[in-house]
Order: sequence, then C-alpha cells, then structure tokens
Amino acid sequence: MLTLRLPGRRGDGSAAVRGWVAFYTLGLPRALRTRRRDEINADLADETLDAVRRGRQQTLFGQRMRRLVRGIPADLAWRVLDTPTMARELAVSDDWAPPTRWSMALIAIVAISSAGGLAIVTLPVFLGAAGPDSWSGWGPVGFTIGSAGILIGVLLAILWPGRGAALVVPSAVVGFLAAPWLLGGWLLAIITVAVRSYVARSADPADVERLDPRRRR
Repeated sequence: MLTLRLPGRRGDGSAAVRGWVAFYTLGLPRALRTRRRDEINADLADETLDAVRRGRQQTLFGQRMRRLVRGIPADLAWRVLDTPTMARELAVSDDWAPPTRWSMALIAIVAISSAGGLAIVTLPVFLGAAGPDSWSGWGPVGFTIGSAGILIGVLLAILWPGRGAALVVPSAVVGFLAAPWLLGGWLLAIITVAVRSYVARSADPADVERLDPRRRR
C-alpha cells in the first residue's frame, strides 16, 4: 500500500510518534505491523497538511505529544487484545525459524535473570521471611507480573517469536512501572524478542522447513 508521507519539520513530534508506533508494534507479523504503521503515517500526513493550511505548524509538536500520551492506553490495549484476532483474520503464517546462537544466548540470559528476580521477590513471601522494611506497595506485584510474563514470553519466542514478543513487551512495560531502576533489564528483554523476531523473518525457508519441530512426525 502506498502512503503519502510528507517530510516533517524537525521538532514537529512526528519522529516521536513513529518511534512509539515502532515500539508497540514490535514482534507483530509483518503485514499487520506494516498496516498499522501506514495508518499512522497517513494520519501524520493529513495532520501536517491541515496544519499547513491553517498556518499552525508551530503547534504540531505540542498537539502530537498530547495525543501520543493520551493514546498510550488505547495503543497497548490494541497491541495485547486486538492483534491476535486481526492476525488470524489476515491469515498470517507463523512459521518457525531456528534461533541463532546469539539469540539463544540472549534468551538464556533473560530467562535466568527473570527466574532469579522472581525467586528473590517471591520466596521470602512464601517462606514468611518478609520483614517490616520489605519492598512495599504494588511494586513487588508489578515486578512479579513483569518478570513472570518475560520469562514465559522469551521461552515462547523460541517456537513462536511473534507470540513471545506480544507477551514480553507489555510485561516489560509493567515491570518498568514497578521497578524503573531496572530499565536496562526490561530493555534487554525487549531487545531479545526483537532479535528473535528478526532472525525468524530473515531465516532461509529451506531451514524453516527442515528444522521446524512442529512439522516432524
């Protein structure tokens, strides 16, 4: 699909919007990811044309930043709740591709780190060792949800990269909100499924057919 994409002014907010769209569409099937990004590009182009006609290009940055922030909950809901059905309707194939050594090493690091984080946070609770100075509030719950989702997601990404990424990305967001000081770990989880998805998309079809364990009898 051809989409009109006007060159935006520097500082008009279009780069931030496209960056956010690229982030929350990470790991989706190519057809669905491209369609969503084309929709946003078309919307940005229409918005730019309207601003030019009205002579309000200087207000584009603030307008787009407000829309971006207000739209984050809807974008994440679309990513988690709507995309599985849309992918089935588009009949997008989900062929397995063998992971590389680098992607498997990243998956192992993230899986071990997530399992270790879960153990550190949950074992004291189960053993009744949590003291009065323990981490309080919703932080431990959010950290547990984020770590568990990432652990399951990266393991799922070995056979189903798109589904694994669909679980890891929102889990990393929840984990970051609960423990923002661990930003590097949450980003590493997202980078891991991004690498795994890239490997799956660029794999040799002959290798996919030969190595896919789901096709073995």
